Amino acid sequence: MYAIEAKNVSKKYFRGNHKNILFEDMSFHVIEGEIVFISGENKSGKSTLLKMIAAMTPPNRGKIEVLGKDLLFIENRSDWRLKHIGFLTSEDCLIPYLTIQQQLLMGQDDQKSDFEIFTEEANYILSILGIREKQLTQLPDQLSKTEQLKITLARALMTNPRILLLDDFTKFFNSDDRFDIYCTLIQFVKKQNITLIITGETDQCPIADRILKLENKNLVEYVDNNYKALLH
Repeated sequence: MYAIEAKNVSKKYFRGNHKNILFEDMSFHVIEGEIVFISGENKSGKSTLLKMIAAMTPPNRGKIEVLGKDLLFIENRSDWRLKHIGFLTSEDCLIPYLTIQQQLLMGQDDQKSDFEIFTEEANYILSILGIREKQLTQLPDQLSKTEQLKITLARALMTNPRILLLDDFTKFFNSDDRFDIYCTLIQFVKKQNITLIITGETDQCPIADRILKLENKNLVEYVDNNYKALLH
């Protein structure tokens, strides 16, 4: 099953009298559970593409189906997105007055019988992302920028999304930390059958099932023989 299928999609926007065409007659698909890395030059449309997949902005022409639904006909897009999509950028923020553990448990009823299980799951996800137990009672301003981003990632994973979209998420990570978090994340999403799409510069590419590249207003398969050798 395709988690995402785009057919003949075009997207343009106007800035004053200037028309900028990002995508023109673009078609692609992503299989459920697949990990895809999308590269491209600055302002090539990577962020806009993810926003279209998340039903945050529509194409000017063409059709995008996500999880079997034509996005044009989804009535309550916010609720649909909360239920099915995790969308993260490097600029996402935490609630400043909540501890790390409270960030993940917010909205849960502590009278429910499964609250303890939920808490264990939250602590497990934090631990695999490298957040130590003693940090659970800390506030966001006591953490580094990359630690804060790990919390936003954990918070997204706690919602059990069908699709996780990371838009230049590791911009503030050094190369070693970026590699570590991607390796951990990929193991997790493979186990949960989560479809993962990551955007960034080509040299930030994690080990993905496919690499696609935005160029000439389209999305094309990117073949790197050194990368293919690494996968095998």
